[in-house]
Amino acid sequence: MRKILTLIIAILFFSCSSENDPNDKKRFEIDVLPIHENSSKVNLAIGITKDANLSLVFKTLNELHFDIRQMNGFVYYSNTPESGVNTLRDELNQKPYIKTGAWSATPYTVFFNQTDNKTMIVNSFFEMNLTNQTDLLNLISSSKWEDKLSDTKDIYLSVPEGSEAYFKEQMKKFSFVKWTETFDQVCISYEQAPVLSANVPSSGNVNQVIPIPVVFVVHNGCGGFDSITETNSGNTKTIIVKAKYEGCLCTQSIGNIQTTYNFTATTTGIHTIKFLKADGNFLTYSISIQ
Repeated sequence: MRKILTLIIAILFFSCSSENDPNDKKRFEIDVLPIHENSSKVNLAIGITKDANLSLVFKTLNELHFDIRQMNGFVYYSNTPESGVNTLRDELNQKPYIKTGAWSATPYTVFFNQTDNKTMIVNSFFEMNLTNQTDLLNLISSSKWEDKLSDTKDIYLSVPEGSEAYFKEQMKKFSFVKWTETFDQVCISYEQAPVLSANVPSSGNVNQVIPIPVVFVVHNGCGGFDSITETNSGNTKTIIVKAKYEGCLCTQSIGNIQTTYNFTATTTGIHTIKFLKADGNFLTYSISIQ
C-alpha cells in the first residue's frame, strides 16, 4: 500500500500538525509527489534544536514515513553513581539500537563525570524504528535522564530516492529543524591519527607475531581506522596510524578507537617501539626479544 500512496497524506499532516501544535511553524503548502520506498542509504540529514521535544520529532518523521538511520549528539545526564556505570553500560548494550559494533556503550560513551558528579551518556542511536523509539523514550523517562541540551543534535534519514533535495527545503519549515543537508557529495579524507596508548608487553620471542592493542584519536563520528605504517631504524620501529574519514556531516565524536598493531622482531635484544602523539612527540616503549 505504501508504494501507491501520495504525498496528499503529507499535505494533510503538515497542515493539521502545524495548526494543532504550538511548537511548530504555521501551515504551508507542498506539491503532490508520488511516495516510493525509502532509499537503502542515508540521503538526508537534519539538525535538531537543542530543546526539541523528542516525541514530537519522532511523531513527525514517522508520519512522513522516513526511516531514522542514526541519531547523533543526544547527550544525557544520569544519576547513576560511579559504582553503577559498568552495570549501566551492560544494560545499554542490550539495546539493539546501541549495541552496534564499534558504536556500542563503552567507557568513552558512558562515563562518570567527576566535575558534574553525574554519569554521562553520549551514545549515538541507530535504526530507530517505532519499537526502538518507544524503548528509548521509556528509557529516558524511567531512568530520569536529563537532556544536556547539546547544540550538536542531528538525525540521518533515508527518504525516497530523488526526493532528498525537495525534503531538504521542506523540512526547514519545522521549528525543531536547524538545518538540512543531503548526501549527494562524496567526502573521504585520510589523516595521521595521534596515539593515546599502546599495550606493549615487556618481552617476546624472535619471529613471534605479537599483537599490540593501540588506542588512537579521531576528530568525529566519521573517523575510523585505515592503516598502520612502520619505519625501521635498527632495533627501533616508528609507528604511524592513519585514520579514514568517510562522510560529509560529522558532528559528533565517538571518542577513541582501538586497533591492533602486529609487531614482529627478526633479531634478539632490546627493541624500541615509538607511536606518534598529538603534540608531535612519541609514546616510547621497550620490549626484550629472546
